[in-house]
Amino acid sequence: MIRQSFYIVKESFKTIPFVEVIFHYTENFTNSFDLGLTQLVKDKLEYKLLEELSSVAEVTLQSELDDFIDKGGSDFDEFIERINLSLAIIYPVLDKLLKLKVTNFLNHICNIISRFKEDSESIKATFNIDSSKIIDIDVCLGDGHNGEGTALVYLSNGTKLIYKPRNIGITNSYNFFIEWVNFKLKTNIKTFKVLDCKSYGWIEFVNYEQVNSEDDLQEYYYKAGILLAVTLLLGSKDCHHENVIASGSNPFMIDHETIIQPFFNDQSFRTWDVQHQIPPFSVLESFLIVNQNTGLPSDIVGYGVNGNIEVIDLEKKVINPNTINSKRTTRFATRKIVDKNIPKLNGTYTFANDYKEHFICGFTKAYDMFLGSKNELKSDSSPLQLFKKNEVRYVWRPTFVYFKILKYMRSASFMSSHEVYQSKLYDLLSKAFKGENRQDFKFILDFEISQMLNGEIPIFSLQCMDNFLEGNESLRLFQYNCLQNILHRVDLLSSAHKNEQLTYINRWLES
Repeated sequence: MIRQSFYIVKESFKTIPFVEVIFHYTENFTNSFDLGLTQLVKDKLEYKLLEELSSVAEVTLQSELDDFIDKGGSDFDEFIERINLSLAIIYPVLDKLLKLKVTNFLNHICNIISRFKEDSESIKATFNIDSSKIIDIDVCLGDGHNGEGTALVYLSNGTKLIYKPRNIGITNSYNFFIEWVNFKLKTNIKTFKVLDCKSYGWIEFVNYEQVNSEDDLQEYYYKAGILLAVTLLLGSKDCHHENVIASGSNPFMIDHETIIQPFFNDQSFRTWDVQHQIPPFSVLESFLIVNQNTGLPSDIVGYGVNGNIEVIDLEKKVINPNTINSKRTTRFATRKIVDKNIPKLNGTYTFANDYKEHFICGFTKAYDMFLGSKNELKSDSSPLQLFKKNEVRYVWRPTFVYFKILKYMRSASFMSSHEVYQSKLYDLLSKAFKGENRQDFKFILDFEISQMLNGEIPIFSLQCMDNFLEGNESLRLFQYNCLQNILHRVDLLSSAHKNEQLTYINRWLES
């Protein structure tokens, strides 16, 4: 029976390390749903799922193969048969994670298809398209939560839509605020068409497009400066390189779940910002720009760092996969650190440093406009009031920190016991908590561990006006809720504060 499974693994899958082990978790994948997708698309989705399962399992499985060879084994098929019979017993954590990922992935695909059918009339009206059907789906498992993540959906009429498996009402509020900024500054920063379906939604897809001229670049960086001022005022976080799209002369912020945030100020917790000397209420909080004296990794900066296009990393990779000669080796690899977040002219990436005057002009004009609009921004008719009813995602630590921990936890020594896995997670996560109030934060640590035990990035949901996190409504955790944080920033606006921000901007531009 094991050997039969070997023969039905599709040829295109056989480059995936240890596919003959993980295929048992997906071998009924294409029969698990009837969604009108072609076999080619189903195969593509299954390949993506198998890649993700392999990345979770390969460290443990290679360790097992090395042990098998050390004990005299030389037949790879024999190894596959043994591990398929024993994996769930000797590595229960890995077995659970693989099963969860398959189940969640199937639910994710089914939700996209069924919700598109339910919303077809609203989608046609919102995005001004004719009747159409889904012909392809690109999924991004990496940013998922509860098994679902952002997906790019291709329609038969050529339209592309972004599917978000969470409330996207905040994008409508962001659009309204940007339109207000446009009116005040007589500019035309682009917004998004949005269909908010409460627990999920559909958003207009933004294409990466090269600029056509120097004038386009000047306009791009002028608008980029304005958006930096917008994120400063709103208290935005996590505006890393994957959340910025350069589309011709228009910069787009494409992920708005953290575009407004509450303000946490409790020294008994070593926050990322405090640990890495990121000044509060500054342009450095958003990750759009960076200063060298802070701890923000330069490879995730939203607007990039001048000239930094790629870096040389050490990476672990399986060579000679699915043979007895399979090995995980460390090698140098080139990794691109800019992509769709930096505009191109004639095929060459062009950074803000060459358009310093335009960038600073955009930031300054927006800042001065906010400064001169203090009363309006704090009034009951303020465009900020639309954020009051929004749901916000709150990530206790930067997402890349969680990714690093989950990757570290893929070692065979942690996959053999749920107790060992949980204990190690506790050790790694609890280091950030200190002081007498440590017990107050236990519910956060418990939440992080419970999510990461399922291979998930821990993400809290809260309402804009909440000063607490789900799990402990009695603890006023935030000094300012999201709206209070913005209004406090309005109060901070001043010539001195602006000059401080310009110092940070100039340091970045001179890097």
